[in-house]
Amino acid sequence: MKNLIVYLSPIEKAYNIIGYSIQVARHLGLNIHYVYNIDVERLVKKNEKKVSKEELTNEAVASKKTEIAQLVEKDEWEWGNITAVYSVYTGSLSELFKTLSLKNHSELVLFPIKDEKISNEKSIHQVLDAINLPVWCFKADSEYRQVKTIVYGSDYKKDDVNVIKSLTSLAKAFEAKINVLHVYKSEKFKQQLIDAGLKDLIDKKIEYPSIEIHSKKKGNVVKGIASFCKKTFADLVVLMKKDKYFFQDLLRKTTIEKALKKIDLPILIFKK
Repeated sequence: MKNLIVYLSPIEKAYNIIGYSIQVARHLGLNIHYVYNIDVERLVKKNEKKVSKEELTNEAVASKKTEIAQLVEKDEWEWGNITAVYSVYTGSLSELFKTLSLKNHSELVLFPIKDEKISNEKSIHQVLDAINLPVWCFKADSEYRQVKTIVYGSDYKKDDVNVIKSLTSLAKAFEAKINVLHVYKSEKFKQQLIDAGLKDLIDKKIEYPSIEIHSKKKGNVVKGIASFCKKTFADLVVLMKKDKYFFQDLLRKTTIEKALKKIDLPILIFKK
């Protein structure tokens, strides 16, 4: 059984994060690896005890391990058939996920968003750059909501079929419907989407009955996705971070940041 990597930060929201991650892990049949990083250089700058760097690091790691152990090992958690381990790393967030990327035993990263108004997009991009896994972003203080409808932001290209194939495994685990959506800006472009024939490709290559193809005219991609999600009562949004043509807006860091702030749903970011 593979792992679900869960970034256990902010630590003050750890109780919520653990509860959320258990629900996701159960549905996907994954064990959990909780990870936390301590920036030693920042600790050294705030070294009020004037002890050595090594002593300071060891003390901080031991303290955080104890704190996390008490949270993870609480009697009220119902783990079912999944197991959980936890690790405390020293160094930067990028170093942590580069270390994890060397291990081939994980399928997904759960990454909490600290606050609705002040998010940690910079950290998310560090994770995306360091590890070749999908990253599921969610509000750290939110409760898990059953995933029944998934919206995938598509550009209607042929290679989207491979992405949707990957999504069907996730959708099956949740027994969820997939809405494939493209936001377009002109009627001329809408016809190009129809001509691309993505629906025919999906019908031929993917055996999953609960897939629908949609397009929506909107000048702003993020607003278009957000309004569609609200209308269709979506539970999870999927975005692709890769080189695209007319859908390249989702490549830009600023657009991903806008999506994280404007779309009040968990966002799963796939990498190409």
